[in-house]
Amino acid sequence: SAIAAAISSFMSPPENTKQISLSRIKSGPLNYVVPIIQYFSSNPHPPHKVRLCSVGISHYVEKVRWGFTLKGIDYIEDAHTPGLASIATTTIDADTSATPIIKTEKGQVVKDSTAILQKYCPELYPTPEVLEIEEELDKTLGPSARVFAYHHLLKPEHKNLMSDLATRETSIIETILFKMMVNRNLIQPGMKKFMGISSETALESQSEIESIFETYSKKLETSPYLAGDAFTAADVTFCALSSPLLSPSQFDDLSADPATFPTELIEMREKLRATPAGRHVVRCYNEYRFGRIEKGKVEKGGRKMVQILSGKRDRWGVIGLVIAAPLVGFAAMLN
Repeated sequence: SAIAAAISSFMSPPENTKQISLSRIKSGPLNYVVPIIQYFSSNPHPPHKVRLCSVGISHYVEKVRWGFTLKGIDYIEDAHTPGLASIATTTIDADTSATPIIKTEKGQVVKDSTAILQKYCPELYPTPEVLEIEEELDKTLGPSARVFAYHHLLKPEHKNLMSDLATRETSIIETILFKMMVNRNLIQPGMKKFMGISSETALESQSEIESIFETYSKKLETSPYLAGDAFTAADVTFCALSSPLLSPSQFDDLSADPATFPTELIEMREKLRATPAGRHVVRCYNEYRFGRIEKGKVEKGGRKMVQILSGKRDRWGVIGLVIAAPLVGFAAMLN
C-alpha cells in the first residue's frame, strides 16, 4: 500500500516519521532559523522535573501526557510546532527530530511514546497482549490518523486553522515564524514529505482508520476494554491516537471552533463517534483521562481539560530590547 510503502522506507523511525538529524539541520535552510529561535526563546527544564519535548498537537504526545497524569509525574512540557520542533529535539538527541522525547530529572533521554509509557507506567501492562496491541496501533492507527488529519488541515483554505492549532503554548518567536511559513507555503511541502502525506495516502488512511475502528468495535462486544477486564496501555494508546479524529471535549481549550474544521474531519468524527469503539474513546476520556494509578490499578477521575503544562518560554528582556531599540532611535532623531 502507498502509506505502508512510505512508512517502510524509513529506518525504524520513532513514531513513524522520517528523521532530521542535527547535522542535516546545520546544512539546510532550518540552520538560518535556529539562532533566531534560540535568541528569543528558551527551553525550560527545572532540575526536579521531567522535560517533555513535544509537538503540542501530536497524538503520540497526548499518549505520554495521559500516562504522566495517571502516575502523577511532575513534568514540564516544552511544546513546539510541526517542522520547527526538530530544532529542540536535536539538542536532546542529535539524531532525533520526532516527538515525544523526554529528559528525566537525572538527565536520561527516552524517546518514543511506548518506551516512555512503559518506563513510567508499568502497571498499565498486566499482560503481553497489551504491548502487542499498543505497538500495532502505533504502526497503524497513529500514522493513519496523522496523515488523514494533516492532509485536510494543510490545504490552503485552512491555513489559519492549522496555524492556530499548531501554535498552542509555543514561544512567541516560534509562533510568528510558523505562521509566516504556513502563510507563504514554506513548511507544508516538508511536512507532507516527512509524514508521507498525499491524496492517495489520505484515502488509504481513511480506509485503514475505518477498518481499525470496525475491528475494535467487534472486540469491545465481548470485553469492556481492549485487553481484558481492566483499563490498560492498550486503551490509552487507542484513545490518544484517536483523539485528533474524535475531538473529545477535554480538548476544547486547545482546539478551535468546530465549524472551522474541514468537512472531511467533521464527517469522520461523527462516523467514528457512532461506533462502539468511538464510544469507548469518549467514555475512557471522561472516566480515565484524569484518573490516577493507585496500588497498581487505574482509578477513575473527574472531568477536566487537557492542558499543555509549559514553563516560561520567551526571553522578554531580549524581546523588549528589540522592540525598544528602534523607538529609542526614532526619539533621538526627533531631538
